[in-house]
Amino acid sequence: MKNRLSFLLLRLWNFYTHINLYLNSLVKNIKKFKKLNIIFIKPYDYLDIYNKNFEKNHLNLLCSNYRMGPVGLFTNHNTKFVISSSYNDNDINFLKTKKKLSKIRQQELVLQKKKSKNINMINFNHYDLAISFEDTISERTISKYDKVLWFKIFEDHKKKSYKKNIIFKPKFFDGVLNQTLGFTPYSLFRRLHSIDFSYTFGNSSFLKKIKKKSHKDIDIILEVNQKKKIKNYLTKLKSKNSYPFIKKIYTLSESLSHKKYIDKISKSQFFLAVSSNSPRWGNSLIEAAICQNLIIGNRNCFWNSQLIIKQLHCTKIEKALYLVNILKKDRKLFDEYLKKQNFLLDYLNYTRPLQQIIDYSLNCNRDLNILRKIK
Repeated sequence: MKNRLSFLLLRLWNFYTHINLYLNSLVKNIKKFKKLNIIFIKPYDYLDIYNKNFEKNHLNLLCSNYRMGPVGLFTNHNTKFVISSSYNDNDINFLKTKKKLSKIRQQELVLQKKKSKNINMINFNHYDLAISFEDTISERTISKYDKVLWFKIFEDHKKKSYKKNIIFKPKFFDGVLNQTLGFTPYSLFRRLHSIDFSYTFGNSSFLKKIKKKSHKDIDIILEVNQKKKIKNYLTKLKSKNSYPFIKKIYTLSESLSHKKYIDKISKSQFFLAVSSNSPRWGNSLIEAAICQNLIIGNRNCFWNSQLIIKQLHCTKIEKALYLVNILKKDRKLFDEYLKKQNFLLDYLNYTRPLQQIIDYSLNCNRDLNILRKIK
C-alpha cells in the first residue's frame, strides 16, 4: 500500500515537473564566465565517492567506490578534491565507524584515513567555490574566509535536514546543492540559496574529457533496479531472434566496480529503465546520459526524470525494445533524439546550476572571487 501511494505521488510530481519544464523557456539570460577554481571536501568516513585526493587528473574520477559524483566540477573546471581527517572540527571516531562496516569497507576506511588531510591548513580564499559534504567544513573555518562561496551537498535527499535546508538557508553556508534537475514541486518553495545541482553534475563532454574512446558495441544496458520480470524477459530474449537489430544486452549489477561500470555504460547505445520495484531518485539516468546512452524509460519511476524525452517515455519492455529496434535501423532519428537529450542534459545538469550560483553571488554583499570570473 505504501509503495502504491509513493508511485501515485511520483506520478503527480512528474506531471507538475514536465508541465513546468515545457512551459518555461530553457535558455535565457545566460551569463558567460571563466573556469572556476573549486575545492570539494568530504570526510574520510564517507566512502562512496573518490578514494584519493586529486586535482586536474580526470582519470581519478574512475577511482570512485560507488557513485560517479559531480564529474563536471573536475572535467570543466579547476577543482581540487580533498579527503578530510575531521568533520565539523571534530576528529572522526574511527573505531565506531569501523564496527558498522563489512571487511571490504573496513579496508577502504583504513586507506582513506591514511590519505586524509588537515583541512585547517587550506587557504580557502584561493578558491571561487568551496563545496562541503554536509557539515565537514565547520563554522569556525567558514567565518575566516569571506572571498569564497560556501555550499553544502547531502549524501541523500532523505536526510532530515535536507528539506529544511532547501527552504531555509543553512546557517554559516551560502547555500545548498539540492540534488535535483529543477522544475520540480520543490521549485515552488525555492529560494536563491537552493541550487538545482544534481549529485551527478556534468554534461555531454564527459567521455571526451576523460579520453574514453569506447566503441558502442553494447546495444542495451538495463538499469540495475529493474523488476525481476524485466530482467528475466531480456534473458529469454537473448536466446531468440525477435528483434534482429538487437544483438547484445547487458544487465547492470551492483557488484561491478565503478571503473568497470563506467567502462560498460560508455560502450552502450541505449539505457532501459521501464519498471522498478520502488521509486528511484534518478542519478542512474543522469550517469547514462553523461555516458551518451539514449534513455528509454518510464518517467513515473524516477523523481528526476527530466532527461527522458517525450518520444522515449514508455512503461512496457516490449515497447522499449520496439523503439530500440527502430532507432537501430534509423540512425538519423537516433541522432535527433540524442541531440534533444544532450540539450536537456547540458542545460539542466550543467549550465543552469552554474547560472544559479552566479546569480546568488551577484546578490551577495561580499567581495567574492567568483565575481571576477564573470565576463
